[in-house]
Amino acid sequence: MDRNAAAGRLATEAEVEKLDDFGSAAWQGRQRHFLVLSSAGKPIYTRYGSESQLSTLMSAVQAIVSSFGDMSDPVRSLNVGQQTIVFYTNGPLYLLAASDRGDPEELLRNELQLLHSQIVSILTRAQLTRIFEQRSSFDLRQLLGGTEGILDQLVDRLDVDFGFALGSLDTLWMRYQLRERIGKTVLARRPRELLYAMVVSDMKLVTLVRPRKHSLHPADLHVLFNMATCRVFASGEHWTPVCFPRFNDQGFLHVYISYVTPRVALVLVSADRDSFAALAQCRAHVCEDLAHDDMLQRLDDAAAQRALHPRELGVRGVLQLYYRDKVLVQHFGTRFADSVADEQQRRIVNAYKRLRLHMASGQKPLRIVYCRRSFETVLAWQSSAFELYAAIAPEISVKNMIRLVNAVLEWIKKEEDHLFVVNAPSY
Repeated sequence: MDRNAAAGRLATEAEVEKLDDFGSAAWQGRQRHFLVLSSAGKPIYTRYGSESQLSTLMSAVQAIVSSFGDMSDPVRSLNVGQQTIVFYTNGPLYLLAASDRGDPEELLRNELQLLHSQIVSILTRAQLTRIFEQRSSFDLRQLLGGTEGILDQLVDRLDVDFGFALGSLDTLWMRYQLRERIGKTVLARRPRELLYAMVVSDMKLVTLVRPRKHSLHPADLHVLFNMATCRVFASGEHWTPVCFPRFNDQGFLHVYISYVTPRVALVLVSADRDSFAALAQCRAHVCEDLAHDDMLQRLDDAAAQRALHPRELGVRGVLQLYYRDKVLVQHFGTRFADSVADEQQRRIVNAYKRLRLHMASGQKPLRIVYCRRSFETVLAWQSSAFELYAAIAPEISVKNMIRLVNAVLEWIKKEEDHLFVVNAPSY
């Protein structure tokens, strides 16, 4: 299935939330907004509302950015009441994020950079530059049409998924033997046209096959996984060009996406635009090999499991936890304890993001930072090997909190092979 066919289905899904205009109470009631426009003020994307209905707002944004640009002092952010407005310009594209939740400027700028990367992954930087050099008033929606679902999904995930801020890959908890068997099977069936192969379940990495001397940047894999896990790719075989901005923002690689179980996708990357048949055959061989001993069913069962509950860490008092391995550049997170309501979950994730920025903001990085609040204590702890972020029940003392976290670190050390892709196959 080509990109145009996929785009048609994504457009239908996206139109449902694109009906509000700038003056509506529904639009203004949103806590976060993301806008993209061209340097000529042409609307390109908005998470909420219709781009055409927001053309006046887009023109105002273009005027603000351009006026500061003329003074050789580009605008970076504005504070208007409770709103933090952050600008990010890259080539012919202007991006804006607005939040009334107190999101830090640096966090919003990082999220805009990832949104820009997702757009580049669809078009390449070279194509963007060429288009606007030839015609500065070009309406980029003609080329992005139908991909709103991919951009919307990314923006929504940025709001609730701490993994993007960590800059690492989320991994699926599963038995080491099963992960190793899957990786070896994919490697054994690798055709010569294949560069990278990934097995993915809802943004979580199962295994990865790569060249021995090269690996893809996590930011490139984030935009790839975000695309691959859109509902439009959930059935059939898909073949689409994808630009990996950190790998090479001037051209495309070619990606084959097919779900081998209802919850697990096989993502194959090639530099050869004519390698669809070879990669489709690779998929067929992998599925055939994994069908023995019910490996495919065991893989789907692992993907069907919910994230670990905090009590499965062997301690009491943890409401939620993220752990990032700095060497592997991978992380895992538990789900929230049943007592934590949705709004509290959002507040905790936002606190994680703030504490991570705070730890790195000084001349000497901080090792431990925590914030005690009435409903939880939020802790950030880092060393040369890891980062850990946890929400702890408010009645637990600082001394007991440190003891509890040390116990969790011991548990993670014992479970490392099951939590992470420790020995990714390479060739």
